[in-house]
Amino acid sequence: MRLNGRDLGVLFARPFQVETGPLRRAGNVLEVEVANVSANRVRDLDIRGVQWRNFRDINFVDINYKPFNASAWPVRPAGLFGPVTLARIGSAVP
Repeated sequence: MRLNGRDLGVLFARPFQVETGPLRRAGNVLEVEVANVSANRVRDLDIRGVQWRNFRDINFVDINYKPFNASAWPVRPAGLFGPVTLARIGSAVP
């Protein structure tokens, strides 16, 4: 997470809170980079029909020996769901 180009650190456990320090009156830029779990990535690729299985030496199938397809998998809780809020705590912006 970065605010106005300054690294605020990595948030990896609840509660996802960080102190930003002083803010500008206007024009603040908050950047959040979100990582996810592989199961959600594979699900998304199969839903969008993206070719991701590039295996030359195995037959990639599911547990019933049918073509593997993760598009029906449930979304695993990971990454950034909502709602996201920004809250001022303490004194007002100068």
